[in-house]
Amino acid sequence: MKISPWLMGGAGALFVVGLVGLALGVLLPGGLEPVEAPGGGGKSAATEFKQKAALSAAALVQKSGRKEMGVEEWKGHRVFVSRSIVFLPKEKEPVQPLNEKQVTDDGIEVGWKLKYGFSPEDREVADQDEDQDGFTNKEEYDKKTDPKDPASSPSKWVKVKLASLEAAKMSIGFSGKSVGRYTLRFKLGPKPKDVDVAVGDKLWVLSTTKGVEVFKSEVEAKAKVGGTNLCPHAIPLVVKEYKDDKGKKMDEKTKTENEYDDSMIVLERMDELAGLINILLDERGKSRGEEWNVGDIRLISLVPGEGVMGPYRVGQSFPYAGKVFAVKEATPLKVSLKMMPEGESVSILPNTTPTLLPKTP
Repeated sequence: MKISPWLMGGAGALFVVGLVGLALGVLLPGGLEPVEAPGGGGKSAATEFKQKAALSAAALVQKSGRKEMGVEEWKGHRVFVSRSIVFLPKEKEPVQPLNEKQVTDDGIEVGWKLKYGFSPEDREVADQDEDQDGFTNKEEYDKKTDPKDPASSPSKWVKVKLASLEAAKMSIGFSGKSVGRYTLRFKLGPKPKDVDVAVGDKLWVLSTTKGVEVFKSEVEAKAKVGGTNLCPHAIPLVVKEYKDDKGKKMDEKTKTENEYDDSMIVLERMDELAGLINILLDERGKSRGEEWNVGDIRLISLVPGEGVMGPYRVGQSFPYAGKVFAVKEATPLKVSLKMMPEGESVSILPNTTPTLLPKTP
């Protein structure tokens, strides 16, 4: 039987591939270790073959002009290792240190966390209170204080929030006049309060749950604190001046002359909203005066052991944490305070602060 040349060629190719695979399995790292000959201390044929192959590889390296890399030359390189291949980049690539200015997910820099012994990867650091002083680590970070020292804490007033604001407005108008006498109209609710005044008079205006009460003595006003008036703040006013301004003017639409009276009374507010107020005489029964916020403002301190503060009113001042604060403005979204006498403005926002997390053991 005659054997086909194609069959013989295929068998020869398979034989060569098998020899190459055997040689690679013996020479490359991770291959099967050859079995040593038992007894006699002699070397097996496989071991001798492996040693000769290593010598041949070294000779090839020497002929190619490259020297074998020592241990020192491997330093500073990243090494990628597979089972049988080692990759070495051409240039050294040093390990990059941590960026201390990098801000982590909880809003705190890496350097700050490392300085005080926190893990940069811990996302709960911001909400913890390590020294139990009532301030979170994020608040201490923002104010640059020591989160592990209760004696090093932000000012307590930064923990004050808006608890509630009563919606109450009081209007003041100039409703009438006679020789040397003027009528001021205060209104809080449906029923107005008319007060007859002269230039130089002093008034204390108190808003209560029953309406407006006006006194010409501070002692009388203070005596009304409590009962229908939980807030002790009465607005002090001085009648400074009357300005007469009346006559005739041309109506551009009708091209006729009409009488007008733009006379005004000038008041001076004497509380923390101190300033002059010009109130025009009512026109055809319609007030051209001003409207003031007189609703009760209650604040809350989130410092442990403290709580609700107030009620206060716009224009009132109150002491807290060794400072004096004046209430300048109030809306449901923000209460504006001014620190006295420094003049620094402070914004008090609604209470949305979550409960502090307990100290991590």
